[in-house]
Amino acid sequence: MDMECFVENIVTDKQVTSDIKELIPDAGLRRRMSRILKSAVMTAIECAGGTDGIDGIDAIITATGLGCLSDSERFLRNMIADSEQLLNPAPFIQSTFNTAGGQIAMLRHNHCYNVTYVNRDCGFEDALLDALMRMADSQSRRVLVGAFDEQTPSQYRIMERMGFWRHGTCREGSVFTTLTAMPTDSAIAELSCMDFLSGPITEENCMKSYSGGDDAVLLTNDMEDVGLFPVVPARLFAEGVRKIAEGAERVIIYDRHGGDRQTVMVLKCIGH
Repeated sequence: MDMECFVENIVTDKQVTSDIKELIPDAGLRRRMSRILKSAVMTAIECAGGTDGIDGIDAIITATGLGCLSDSERFLRNMIADSEQLLNPAPFIQSTFNTAGGQIAMLRHNHCYNVTYVNRDCGFEDALLDALMRMADSQSRRVLVGAFDEQTPSQYRIMERMGFWRHGTCREGSVFTTLTAMPTDSAIAELSCMDFLSGPITEENCMKSYSGGDDAVLLTNDMEDVGLFPVVPARLFAEGVRKIAEGAERVIIYDRHGGDRQTVMVLKCIGH
């Protein structure tokens, strides 16, 4: 599917440099937020260019595989400990999948299109597809797209017993990017193609089909390299944008971690 949009900025949780008190001034709000919510919201604000930058966003699309696990676990533990009586609703409210997107919008009372995709390992690609279709239909011009997931001790133990960590390590994090329908002066890369494949293909065939004759770079989510967690495709996307910023002409991102559904994203340098 050829639908172009432009990456104006992209930030991972590891790149957030601003103090949390500057990004989230409300002390009461900070106190109520879990670790993953703080990470997601701070990453989003930094990506948008500060809290004021949220005003210029006309769609907020988030993705998560497992949601806010720590708050979900806390609510369930409270249910058991208190025999389902006199429960504090805060952990339940903060545990819903769309909490991060809602918190970002509420910081500036932005009532724009706001949706969350919870499709395990494919959520980020679905969020990107939604953003692409909205811009193609002229419904949005500047979209904030992000993915987040966290690791908890209980989640790690359960998935370890299921054999998930035999071929990779468990990680967590958040990634947010601002996309625009038209190139701007600060645009870094162009997302020129996004395909959903019916089955796996070899790396050689992937390069033949999507390189376009250029000296392309191929990124795949080999679990030994990037770990095993739902936000991996977003991490690969951030790595692809970084390679474009460093001079690569074309980057092909082949996500083969999504089980039956494989995706390919193609990033190009602006004007190429």
